[in-house]
Amino acid sequence: MTSTKLSASAPLSHPILTTVESIRTTPTQRAAFCQAKIIHVLEGHVSIETLGGFATLDPGMTLCLGAGRWCRLLPHSRTRLWTAYLDERFFRTVMGWFLPDRSRVSHGLHPLEWDGAPIVLNPGLRALEEIEPLWRQIAGLAGVDSPEVVAISTVELFARWMRKIVPTFVSHQSAIAEPRTLRSPVAGRLSDTSSIGYVGRATELLWASMNESWTVSRLAHAVQISRNQLTRQFVTQVGAPPMRYLTSIRLVEFTRLIDETDLSVEQAARTVGWTDPRVAAAWFTRRFGMTPSHYRLRPHRRAIASHICVACRDMQRHFSGQVLR
Repeated sequence: MTSTKLSASAPLSHPILTTVESIRTTPTQRAAFCQAKIIHVLEGHVSIETLGGFATLDPGMTLCLGAGRWCRLLPHSRTRLWTAYLDERFFRTVMGWFLPDRSRVSHGLHPLEWDGAPIVLNPGLRALEEIEPLWRQIAGLAGVDSPEVVAISTVELFARWMRKIVPTFVSHQSAIAEPRTLRSPVAGRLSDTSSIGYVGRATELLWASMNESWTVSRLAHAVQISRNQLTRQFVTQVGAPPMRYLTSIRLVEFTRLIDETDLSVEQAARTVGWTDPRVAAAWFTRRFGMTPSHYRLRPHRRAIASHICVACRDMQRHFSGQVLR
């Protein structure tokens, strides 16, 4: 394949940032993407294989991987993830703004020095839970027609997201984090936060019974709060109204069933609560750009174990103009 230089003003062939929530219960194949990839673990435990070896991620941990580099997920149990796919030029530019003093950044982590090799960070589960509403809002931008609104909203939400994450890149954090010597043996909250508050109980109900016919009124009654209060708290804490949240988790489970099982589209749709498979197919197509049936017939191209994806590599370049290696 002939390598062509990507100029700073070249138009993007894909969104600058896309976020996808997923549940994995079985291993994936090795796959590479033309975007940089950030994998966040919210629930469960997963080993991630890359060209550099294996990394095991627990809840609250994150793995960053450069464009064109393959990875393979091996969940130890049911694992809930949020994966961000970022245009690498956008990622390096904006992160360069957020980290203006390279001397404060841990060695090898500054975006202008990073070679795309896998980096494991540990922002903590509480930080990821606080960021999750932002990921859900970014995912919701897929249905917005105006590219200007999408671009502006994406940058705004990404900045709010990075406000929580940037401290993990900084090596001199005395003014940001608590001194390690003062930490107790307990590394975080011991109780299950999903059981706290109206929204926690409501999301727990929806995940457990997503195949039922829910309305905002029924959900509000189940957790003993008014419809208006529940909707306001959902938007604030989750990033979407209750029924939009229900749609998103149905799509997550529907996608898992399409990917990991042989259930028909109709059976998978009914399993998650969509009585009409056309509704499930429409939401799936909106997210992935193809129908569930087409998705099954078109496996993602397997990555070669000893190389990064050449096609992706040629599309992504350092600001110095050198091809990523």
